[in-house]
Amino acid sequence: MKKWNAIFTGILFLALLVLGVPPAVSAQEAGEEQAEITLKDVKNRLKDNEKHLNEARKRGRAGDAQGMQVALDNFQRGQSGLERALERRRFSGNLQDREEAWSRVERATRKHGEVLTDLYGRVPEQARPGIARAIENSQKGRETALERLEQARGQRIAAERRANTGRPDATGRPGQSGAPAGVGSGRPGGPPAGAGSPGAGRPPAPPKKGGNRL
Repeated sequence: MKKWNAIFTGILFLALLVLGVPPAVSAQEAGEEQAEITLKDVKNRLKDNEKHLNEARKRGRAGDAQGMQVALDNFQRGQSGLERALERRRFSGNLQDREEAWSRVERATRKHGEVLTDLYGRVPEQARPGIARAIENSQKGRETALERLEQARGQRIAAERRANTGRPDATGRPGQSGAPAGVGSGRPGGPPAGAGSPGAGRPPAPPKKGGNRL
């Protein structure tokens, strides 16, 4: 009976693939996909990764190859987990926070590469393959961070431009001053020429009778 159940399950799985129906993910994976990540989360994860890397450096310099490899494995798992979280989860924060998050990842992975390269030259030959893999993964993480950092900066610049375009002035209308057209100038719509001067707008006074005698 168990054999037939296994066969039936396999046939059902193949049928779903043929129909283009993706297999269901676990509840934990679904929760991780829908969860949010914040700038604070990024900072905390980077601190944890740095602790693992420092432990690997300490173990490597002490000649503890096995302990160094365990610390390197923890470091790489933490780094990969952070990258997946930034890729798959919705970032909770504004564009400036997102840019800072990727900027921190870029700076951290650059520093990680320097530490790992230094450690690579200090450990025995048999311990170097694990460090080489960590260096490669750190470089990939840095390249991904640089790419996402440029995208975040582009999004922020575009958002700032949209915010500045069509900004209302004092009158509430974009691109116009608050003064009515022609006020204080000689353009049409202003006051008539000579207005405000004595006698302006009045006819000339008639000549007096008994003018100059010959």
